[in-house]
Amino acid sequence: MLVISTTAAGYIMGSGPSVDLYGLSCTCLGTFFLAAGANTINQVLEVENDARMKRTCWRPLPSGRISLEHAVVLAAATSISGIALLTSQVNCVAAGLGAINLALYTLVYTPLKKIHPINTSIGAAVGAIPPLLG
Repeated sequence: MLVISTTAAGYIMGSGPSVDLYGLSCTCLGTFFLAAGANTINQVLEVENDARMKRTCWRPLPSGRISLEHAVVLAAATSISGIALLTSQVNCVAAGLGAINLALYTLVYTPLKKIHPINTSIGAAVGAIPPLLG
């Protein structure tokens, strides 16, 4: 929800005196879909590690409540929906920023967090993009 809040704040601050509620809604919904996709991809990539940790072993994938195949389909559906919604109803810049954020989080931040502290800087960039997306 914090990602959606910062996206909405960026949208509202950049809107000037009047806020287009339809545009705000589409931007927030597209961001929600992308965040859901990114988090699901993260869970898929971390399923083995999560299964070994007491704190995370009861998450849906390691506990077997959701199959890996279903998680991958959900990740693809939400990610594609987010990019499509931002492209068709907001603009290509927002869609591009969303796609970059998805890639940074899943392909750079998630793998690096196990091996190098530079992941914190990547995570900071991932956290800074949603207000720009708005």
